[in-house]
Amino acid sequence: MNQLTIDFDKLKDIALRGIRRTYIFLALGVNAARDERLKNYHLTNFSMFRFVPDNVDTQTLRGFKSAFEQWIISNGLRELVESFASFMDGVYRICLVIGTNNGKVSSNNVDTDRKQFEKKGIEAKMKLLRNKFSISTEKEKYFGSINQARNCITHRQGKVGPEDTKGQDTFRFIWLGLDCYAETPKGQRHSLIPPFPKEGVFLEEGANVKVQVIERETEYRIGEVIALSPNDLGEICLLFNLATNDIAKSALEYARKMGVKIRIKKQ
Repeated sequence: MNQLTIDFDKLKDIALRGIRRTYIFLALGVNAARDERLKNYHLTNFSMFRFVPDNVDTQTLRGFKSAFEQWIISNGLRELVESFASFMDGVYRICLVIGTNNGKVSSNNVDTDRKQFEKKGIEAKMKLLRNKFSISTEKEKYFGSINQARNCITHRQGKVGPEDTKGQDTFRFIWLGLDCYAETPKGQRHSLIPPFPKEGVFLEEGANVKVQVIERETEYRIGEVIALSPNDLGEICLLFNLATNDIAKSALEYARKMGVKIRIKKQ
């Protein structure tokens, strides 16, 4: 009898590696963009070609760096979504093999089925995983919006078009975030979300620090450009981290129901 070994930790790491890469590259890029000492925008030591003039004025240089920061954030979102999609592909392949081998799932052509799944966006992938294998996560409601933002950034340089609004007045970009704030005895709230003022936050009467999970929403009209803050992308990283754990746990339960013997690694 053939034996199949499935390492769910390695499967999860496809998505988690994408989250780590996004976090690290986001930090390197944003720190560079906001470092006033960094003014060299030429590849002097690495290339003989130049496509922009020397010694641009301060305002133009600031424009370069601001655009660079948004480019970093936008590409971070793309990396995040594409890594998560690859993770979902792996989950689908495993569940398809388990299901077809146990006769619980019918497929005329497993290879074709797999290739068709891989062409879909994360919203459609999640729907198939849920309908076919009962794989679930409460974070699914955000996948459509995040995937559409990724498509807009990839195909339209972030400029919202009719493809994004889909007949509505605006494109609603929604995700799950954390609202961190200090609440005074009088009920006043002071946000503790970065960036912080250099002088800090002083509350004479004291306050309790609280964290609340909330739904973020930004609306864009046709022609407007999607722009995220570093904290926004950090929150989306957290959302994908939570969703990865949900899906991996759900896939493990599916394997268990199909009679697969589960061995838990000793830490």
